[in-house]
Amino acid sequence: MNVDFIWHWIRRHSLLLVVVGLLVLLTAKFFYPLWKFDLPLGYDPGMYRYLFVKYADALKSFSLPELRPWAQEYPYGLYLLSSPFIVLGVPVDWFLGWIWSVMAITLISIYAFIFTKREGKAVGVMILLLGLISIAYFDGFAQMYWKTYAALLFLILTFHFFEKKSPWMVLFGALTIMTHNQTGVILALVLISWWLVRVPKQWRDPVFRKWTLAFVGIALLGLVWYIPHWERVFWSPFKSIFLLRGDAAPGGHFPPAIFYIKNGGILLALGIAGWVIRFKKEDFSVWILAPLICALFIVFKLVFYRRFFLQLDFFLLPFAAIALVNFWRIRKNNLVVRLIIIALVVVQAGLSIPQMLRWELNFSTEELKAIESIPKFVEEDASIVALENFSAVWLLGWLPDYYTGGPGLFDFPAWDYSDWEYLLFGTHDDRVRLISSVQQRPLYFMTSTLFHRHYGKSIQPFLEDECFEKVEGAPLYKVVCTSG
Repeated sequence: MNVDFIWHWIRRHSLLLVVVGLLVLLTAKFFYPLWKFDLPLGYDPGMYRYLFVKYADALKSFSLPELRPWAQEYPYGLYLLSSPFIVLGVPVDWFLGWIWSVMAITLISIYAFIFTKREGKAVGVMILLLGLISIAYFDGFAQMYWKTYAALLFLILTFHFFEKKSPWMVLFGALTIMTHNQTGVILALVLISWWLVRVPKQWRDPVFRKWTLAFVGIALLGLVWYIPHWERVFWSPFKSIFLLRGDAAPGGHFPPAIFYIKNGGILLALGIAGWVIRFKKEDFSVWILAPLICALFIVFKLVFYRRFFLQLDFFLLPFAAIALVNFWRIRKNNLVVRLIIIALVVVQAGLSIPQMLRWELNFSTEELKAIESIPKFVEEDASIVALENFSAVWLLGWLPDYYTGGPGLFDFPAWDYSDWEYLLFGTHDDRVRLISSVQQRPLYFMTSTLFHRHYGKSIQPFLEDECFEKVEGAPLYKVVCTSG
């Protein structure tokens, strides 16, 4: 009797149990790196911490923060949303820890909920499953693309309310543009494409004209939002779409498309199949246009084209779910088809797990503690330069009140690649010349485990140069030489 009751209860609540099981697996997946490493993965955490802190500090005085030039091109929608919480006492490191993990789970869950309402419960459940085994989705999480995930959340809500003909679409559309340039471009191009397809036949429709006004409103909000940084945020990237193509275009910090075709080809093929299945029925809906726009950037290698694979994979997830549900419901050879579907999902999961585990931390808690202890060894007005760009972002994020820099992205010191070569491998006179071009004093150079591992013994002459004085107890070398 009890066994029959339990079995009946399980069958009655099977959908709920599957959803709960998938959410548990998603939680395990996105909290695993935090549990294993105790530090965020990727290259970006330091930059985000710097921006979170700076905007929160500025909110206390009701002003915009004074940022380094490279940081001024970052849209500040995310930081305006996070700053009140930080000011009220939420630790900034939570945004780099468990809140970030929750964000990845929340995004895919809301995505599934939207498509449950749109396509049915089966499609919603499949989106949770496919989000669990997506390689690109986890790669974006591991690299901490905070702005991208926040903007994707706003974007799917924009599309949802757009289809519901709700004015909430304007708010979430504006938030998308205010949060992330690239995702804002996708939104703009999708809406423009949707409008161009319909304008010949629907221009006399008053509802269509209202949507046109809504689009103009979003565009004007975006224009006003970005005017202070027009050149760096809009005009330069816009020109680069036309001037930087193919091999000349910067790919962005993301694996090449062939990586995802090789390791995530099953999921990609399902997404394309579902997109083809729904193409005619969707009538160029915003959902059908979004992956098409992303694919154009990848195929034609437009600026930062590699990063668009994250969005392409994301926007194909519901179509992959639709394909799975459609194939599952085929009547002929039902058992064979279902076994094939299960096998495909299992194989894709088998390919995805090693790719998730490939992520390793290139930093350590000991090195982070060393950075946090630096204020005990340097003056309050000291400038600190990391000697490789990975630790430079940690230095930036965990010592935001110091003037820090490093090679690559950072604008301090203003040296190109050859200058850094002269600094590390040139003569004493080369170093004096370069260091003399930096006016900031006192000035320190910071070493790291990665720096020593990469250069090995070849860097010893640099460290022993009379321009530097080793700071005992810290990974620092103080500049003591002057020009002449």
